Order: sequence, then C-alpha cells, then structure tokens
Amino acid sequence: MARIFNFIDGLARLSAYLAAGLIVGIAALILAEIFSRAVLNLSLSFAWEYAAYFMGAAVFLAAAFTLRSGGHVRVSLLSNSVPARMAKAIDMAATLFAAAIAVYVAYALLAFAWQAHVSGSTSPTIDEVPLVYPRGVMAIGALLLAVQMIARALQNLMSLPPEDAEARRIFGVE
Repeated sequence: MARIFNFIDGLARLSAYLAAGLIVGIAALILAEIFSRAVLNLSLSFAWEYAAYFMGAAVFLAAAFTLRSGGHVRVSLLSNSVPARMAKAIDMAATLFAAAIAVYVAYALLAFAWQAHVSGSTSPTIDEVPLVYPRGVMAIGALLLAVQMIARALQNLMSLPPEDAEARRIFGVE
C-alpha cells in the first residue's frame, strides 16, 4: 500500500511542478503583453486568453499536492477542542465528504471536457483554441485531487499521517 501512496504523491508532486510552470507562463505572457503594448504599440491577442487557461489549469493541477502538503485552508476549532479519537473521527468524516465532492467535480469536469471533444467546441476568439485542452487539463487536476483525497481517507483509516511532513517543511506549512 505504501507504494501506491508514494505513486499518488509522485503524481501530485509532478502536477504541482506543472502548475508552477504554468504560473511562470502566466507571468511571461503578461510581461510580454505589457512590453508589446508599451514598446511596439501592439497587443498580443492571445496573451490574456492563454493566461486564463493557464490559471485554471494551475489551480486544479496544484490542488492534490496542496492537500498532501497540508496547504488547504482548514478550520480546526472543533477538532482542537475535542479528544484525539473524536478529532480523528471528525477529520475522517470531513475527508470522506470532501472526497465525495472531489469525485463529483472530477466527473463533471471530465464530462465537460468530453463534451468539448465530441462537439468540437473552440474558443470564440481569433485563435479558436479547441476547448477540450484547457478543460481536459482541469479535469485531470480534479481527478488527481479526488485520488489524493481518497488516499488521505485510507491513510486516516490506517493511522498513517495524512500530510507529507517533508512537503510541509519545504513549503513552511505549520
């Protein structure tokens, strides 16, 4: 089972690196647009569109690693004021509820991407970007989050730490 958890963590880490690359891409696109407008008096018609696609993809691709590193916002008022067994039960219930939502979101985004593929939907811009690509990347990120959420539930059940201590240390999540 540890190998499966390590594989899931590796996928989450890889998708987080992709998300970081997309954020750098957003910065590059916006800086290129600013430079192009200021110096060349020319607008890059694709910059804002692609930056928006990159942002949506980055949010979803980073979600699984953010969960594993303990970076999601968590309200721990209740779990900090009850005995440890009760806190573990609350965490498990919250994880199962969140896993159900993540599975639903992943399903919905996969269906959304599939619909774009089947219908051949493109963006209403001059570039006519096939929408299956940005939707598909978001769906993959949502699927990774759902898998990571299910892994978290199993780790809770097996009394394993649900967060990766190394990732928490690297990103300063304490």
